[in-house]
Amino acid sequence: MTFPKQFLLLIILGITNLLHSQNSTVPSVKILADVKKSFVTYSMTHPMHDWDGTSKEVKAIILYNKSNQTIENVAVSIKISSFDSQNANRDSHMIEVLEAIRYPNVTFTSTSLKPEGNKITILGNLTFHGISKPVSFDVQKEMNGKTMILTGNFSVLMTEYKVEKPSLMGVSTSDVIKLVFHAEFNL
Repeated sequence: MTFPKQFLLLIILGITNLLHSQNSTVPSVKILADVKKSFVTYSMTHPMHDWDGTSKEVKAIILYNKSNQTIENVAVSIKISSFDSQNANRDSHMIEVLEAIRYPNVTFTSTSLKPEGNKITILGNLTFHGISKPVSFDVQKEMNGKTMILTGNFSVLMTEYKVEKPSLMGVSTSDVIKLVFHAEFNL
């Protein structure tokens, strides 16, 4: 009896993963953020006014090491169209400016994490408007019972991601988008 190569590969991978998990001394688990309690807010500035838009549809996952209670990896994905600034015209314009049909998500994947007490310095790649760039920012970690809360902020320049700055009455916004995040993980 002969088996297709794909089937044999799946069997080999399955056995390898089983053996690895049985011999592993570092139990790591994937934990999804609580979507009801997690959010990301962006802030922008125009000479006439400032505004914020918030997404409560944050898809975030961490790889958590149970034995030493550390985060080993982080990944986040947010739909551009999920941000709400409480102004439908502005939100529609942002979707247009950010070409959300062509680039529907903004994503982040970590490449390294450096914990120092309750602060974690995270390095990784932010993909925005189809362009990936390395970014670094600090995260504050707080424990509330069995819930880990991660908060922080960082800024991006639209021009670095080839986004044309939105304008109102012929005057462009600031190039800076400030991002604030709050993610909760039930351990």
